[in-house]
Amino acid sequence: MFIFKTAVWDRTNPIHSQILATQLSFFSLGFATAAWAPLIPFAQQRLYLNHADFGLLLLCAGIGSFLSMPATGALIQKLGCKSIIGFTLLAMLCILPFLSICNTALSMAILLFVFGTMVGSLGVAINMQAVIVEKNSLSNRMSSFHSMCSLGGLMGVALVSILLALGVTPLLAALSISCILLSIAFFAIPLCLTRIENIEQGTVVENKPEKLKLKELMHPTLLLIGLVCFISFLSEGAAMDWSGIYLVKQYHLDPTYAGFAYTFFAIAMTVGRFSGSALLRWFGAKQVVLYGAILAALGLMIIVFAPHWSVVLLGYCCLGLGSSNIVPVMFSRVGEQNLIPKAAALSLVSTIAYSGALLGPALVGFLSEVIGLGSVFIVIALLLAMIGIVNRYTQIQAK
Repeated sequence: MFIFKTAVWDRTNPIHSQILATQLSFFSLGFATAAWAPLIPFAQQRLYLNHADFGLLLLCAGIGSFLSMPATGALIQKLGCKSIIGFTLLAMLCILPFLSICNTALSMAILLFVFGTMVGSLGVAINMQAVIVEKNSLSNRMSSFHSMCSLGGLMGVALVSILLALGVTPLLAALSISCILLSIAFFAIPLCLTRIENIEQGTVVENKPEKLKLKELMHPTLLLIGLVCFISFLSEGAAMDWSGIYLVKQYHLDPTYAGFAYTFFAIAMTVGRFSGSALLRWFGAKQVVLYGAILAALGLMIIVFAPHWSVVLLGYCCLGLGSSNIVPVMFSRVGEQNLIPKAAALSLVSTIAYSGALLGPALVGFLSEVIGLGSVFIVIALLLAMIGIVNRYTQIQAK
């Protein structure tokens, strides 16, 4: 079995440049995807779609992600992270403005499919880079990297929400996000990793992915890690894509202000992830995941039974804070294992995990037409509580 060692793009660049490039890449992913959240109620109204039909439309993003994620792991081995991060990030900033003005279901479906493809590939690439940089820096940085994604999400949803509240059109708000992303891309992309190295009995093998049998790839522990991430991302996807619609439909709030639900969620998640390293030192990874899952489930229950929309914001704070460190802990465990090559393991876990964020909202839409949006949130709360049981079986001892 290959034992993962390191990856470099330019040996003259110090480790702090690797860290900065990874932080900016995570920030960009959160910034771009969260900026779409305040625009969703406008898109649903513009297309005159019910929950089920709009959920089907959101499924196009998930399909694109599903198709791109497994292939991205192999592409990283051949091309490195830099090419993938650069291409996907530039594509996302070009697509985002068109999502804000698209007025037909077919064109929206195509755009969401491509957008989901880019999001999926970017997610795998930056998490692979994060695993590499974490090992090279000899410190626990996964929570801090994911906190930058949360910070980007907070900045993206807050900026778009504020612009919309000030009367700016959805198109101009989306263009503002794209301009900021372009500035970040020009700085971060040149610093990203371009080459993967593997060590087998002292021999360096560069950019040659190992072929694995399906039975070896589908390791039960890795599948459980993926399941935990799926549930966590499902709750995050429900918060991003359905929080605004929930406030509009349930509490008749003006769509201009509906984005503030996800804003509160993003604030809490950002605070939780920036505190992640300290929480892991104080409580340990097992307890952080357990207590976080319980708090997240409680938050969803508050959202469902809140007597006023302002209490819903408190529920989203609990959901964001509770789920903030679940995924970073799981990705760190993937980086620690030597059951299968890390690129393959990360691709597998990322495919399962990010499908929760991208396919989950579509499932929420389908189910909400049958049992109601509040009942769907209760089901997700029960799944979050189940993480406390599954968590004990996701711990891997590095060999």
